[in-house]
Amino acid sequence: MSTQVKEVKEKIRQRWNESAGEFDQCPGHGIHSAEEKQAWQRILLKAVEGNQLKVLDVGTGTGFIALLLAEYGHCVTGVDVAEEMLAQARMKAKSQSLKVTFQAGDADELPFQDKVFDVVINRHVLWTMADPEKAVSEWARVLKPGGKLVIIDGDWNHFSWVKKLWKLASTITLRITEGADSSSKSHDLRDFEKDLPLRKQKRPEADVRILRALGLKNTQAAGFKDPRARGLVNNLKYGYYQRFVVTASK
Repeated sequence: MSTQVKEVKEKIRQRWNESAGEFDQCPGHGIHSAEEKQAWQRILLKAVEGNQLKVLDVGTGTGFIALLLAEYGHCVTGVDVAEEMLAQARMKAKSQSLKVTFQAGDADELPFQDKVFDVVINRHVLWTMADPEKAVSEWARVLKPGGKLVIIDGDWNHFSWVKKLWKLASTITLRITEGADSSSKSHDLRDFEKDLPLRKQKRPEADVRILRALGLKNTQAAGFKDPRARGLVNNLKYGYYQRFVVTASK
């Protein structure tokens, strides 16, 4: 591992540890309404499919995906590099009386044997990887034959001119309705992020190329509307986000 990659990993770890306490309060990270939760449940159930599956949530953070899937009876393990995030996840699992295993681990050096999980899933993780190909290869390694890989993310950098204008209008609306810039510390674009490979590529096209190059099967991508974008005002605030789900099988 190069010195540069090690430095990026450490900065990522520090960033998530620092933002753990406020992470769920930030729009787009936590769940802020029953309607938003139901929308995410529909997205996840369609992506994962099956019953009582052994699921690995990579970069679990405060347990967003892990806890939602555990509610439906899946056996879920959440792994994250940031211990402060895991502490939040464990508290949430306890408060909701959900059984989820949370443990420390690096997304591209997973602490698991080969062919363990039916599903490997992650949300807002692949863009943080200094070596996306290595990360996806590692996720595929721990999948059982026929297992499913699910990537949920967004293309935050490539907008049409219409979406750029929409984003500007969103920023103004957020400042008017919420009294400040909605960007939290965890949303700040740090200098090191600008050099991350997927910051420079159009997605989900880049994700599909990576999965297919690694020999994963049935690779497909589908866009979806941001679950927060319900009603006129919230659609103005959040509807410009380019969200997608990419799925593939081993």
